[in-house]
Amino acid sequence: LVRRRSGGGAVFQDAGCSVFTFIFPSSDFHIDRNLDTVLGALRRLGIEAEKKGRNDLTHEDKKISGSAFKHAPDRQVSLHHGTILIDTDLTALQRYLTPDKRKLQAKGIASVGARVMNLRDSFPKLTHQQLCDALIEEFRERHGATEKVEDVTESSELTRAEAFQELVAELSDKSWRLGKTPEFSHQFETRIDGVGVFDVHLKVVQGIIEDATIFSDALFPDVITLAMQALQGRDYGRQSMRQALQELRPQFPEEGPRRSLDAMTEWMVSNVED
Repeated sequence: LVRRRSGGGAVFQDAGCSVFTFIFPSSDFHIDRNLDTVLGALRRLGIEAEKKGRNDLTHEDKKISGSAFKHAPDRQVSLHHGTILIDTDLTALQRYLTPDKRKLQAKGIASVGARVMNLRDSFPKLTHQQLCDALIEEFRERHGATEKVEDVTESSELTRAEAFQELVAELSDKSWRLGKTPEFSHQFETRIDGVGVFDVHLKVVQGIIEDATIFSDALFPDVITLAMQALQGRDYGRQSMRQALQELRPQFPEEGPRRSLDAMTEWMVSNVED
């Protein structure tokens, strides 16, 4: 079980599920351009797919790819990574992934398995390496890249660096992987269309929010992290909580994160009393 730093819901990963990653300076980061690169790579393989919803790619109206994102304002770097289902074990996927029922209802489907497909169902000879080669060629053409492709392994200089090993240790730590849920005085949850599922736990002591934990599959994890921090120590009430969350708005100039923050704020304050 691995917990990532980017947003979105849980992902089932096996050898039949390929993964792509784009890392760009935040000033030159474009999600649509990244997805167009993936779509272009698929077209090179004779596969027609399209963008759908917040972060999905579909083929024949079934999901074949999902994405998640992470912005690092301190480094001015942004990350976009995603999956592509080639030949994953869909039985295991359904067994281990249990999406919020409201998400399934909103999409008009009975289970996660009814929503996804493997590309090998339509393209039996497709391989992971073919997809990799197509992604490389499409990226080279779109960005004019001529550099040699470097294979990064456990013995590479990058992965042996002290900073990299510290990051691996941090992400492997049980407290990070499993998180924590405080003893709470108030718990409420919902699904906001186009934004995500929110499950809020507040521990309130003598009218003060002592601890706040928010579980969410929203695509902008920084919004969730800063919201939890902003609520701690504030008075438990609409006015105080609204002020705490609205003070975060200047940190999110982009439309997506700000929309997520605003939607969460309005829903959250409507569920508490002054």
